[in-house]
Amino acid sequence: MNINFYFIYISIGLAMIYLFFHPMKLEKFNKSEIAQLELTNFTMYDLNQDGLKSIFSGTKGYRYVNRYEVFDINYTDNSEALIANITSDFGIYKNHLVSMYGDLVYTRADGLTYKSDDGNYNQKTGFLRTESKYISYRNNDRITGDSLVYDSKKGHATSKNVSAIYEITNNSEKL
Repeated sequence: MNINFYFIYISIGLAMIYLFFHPMKLEKFNKSEIAQLELTNFTMYDLNQDGLKSIFSGTKGYRYVNRYEVFDINYTDNSEALIANITSDFGIYKNHLVSMYGDLVYTRADGLTYKSDDGNYNQKTGFLRTESKYISYRNNDRITGDSLVYDSKKGHATSKNVSAIYEITNNSEKL
């Protein structure tokens, strides 16, 4: 066999590789944020020198650099005179602010309850805010409105388009 045939076969082989093989098309990596920690069926306790400050639980949660994202959030604030509990379908906890979406229910130890579609609770200031329609009740008293700002420390509420039903009693006797 002649050496020329060897170089011809090599040249044909390289030409076929060049013509028929194409480089792989690689997709660029999407630089979306990656959770540092994934939690399932968890409970977190916030303690300070005075004791238990808050309880934060959920069925599934993700911890990112600056926030927690939690499904089926259950947040209990024990830092005030009356214990308050907030539940929702989904919540984001960032910088002492809990933003909740889907079936928000705020319940206080004295029986006061707020229900709405979404809202925000500031742990430091004690403010509960919602821009959607809400319903509030305690015993037979009932309030509905279009938006709400509730100061849990002072017990003051501000709302728009309010409709209220109150049961007024005098010396334990209904009027």
